Amino acid sequence: MHDGEGALEHKSRKLIYNFISTNPGTSFVIIKKTFDLNKSTLNYHLKYLEKNKEIVSKRERGRRCYYCAHKIAHTAHPFAKEKQSGLTDRQQQLIKIIQDNPGVSNKELITRTKLNRKNLSYNIKKLRERKLIWAVKSDGILGYEYVTKEKLQHEMVTRLISKLLANEIDEETYHKLKKKLEKLDLDEIMK
Repeated sequence: MHDGEGALEHKSRKLIYNFISTNPGTSFVIIKKTFDLNKSTLNYHLKYLEKNKEIVSKRERGRRCYYCAHKIAHTAHPFAKEKQSGLTDRQQQLIKIIQDNPGVSNKELITRTKLNRKNLSYNIKKLRERKLIWAVKSDGILGYEYVTKEKLQHEMVTRLISKLLANEIDEETYHKLKKKLEKLDLDEIMK
């Protein structure tokens, strides 16, 4: 390397940086496999990028994950509330993908996040427990949607109508329950 060379002027470093930018939270192993670099070369470039404040890294569940420093520093994170509530960066990444791609499948989530099936399952379970996402089926494929107040209310009314049509409840009960649903504090339910 020449004196005065910018952190992103080196071809390999720029490729690594761009990969981290489009795959926030990616791990050392994934970067290594993607670029087929040896361990010491990749370690050198990552440390150089971090030293020059282009990227940041942190340990998550026993491995080092990398993020673009400017994206963290200069943008308000869309999930700041959830982050304060204890979501990991990986769970926030999953929420963002699910919000942007309603009905996204496990296979697609694995491709986008580079998580293995077990880790994805764990994170999805945690997000479902927090009532942030729910499972949906489309053409027989299981996927996920981000839960909003509007979707929750719509789903509750739809289920109520289904019960009425299946003669599981009578019309009077349907109207009573529908009125209760309209008065329900969905913010409280979604906490």
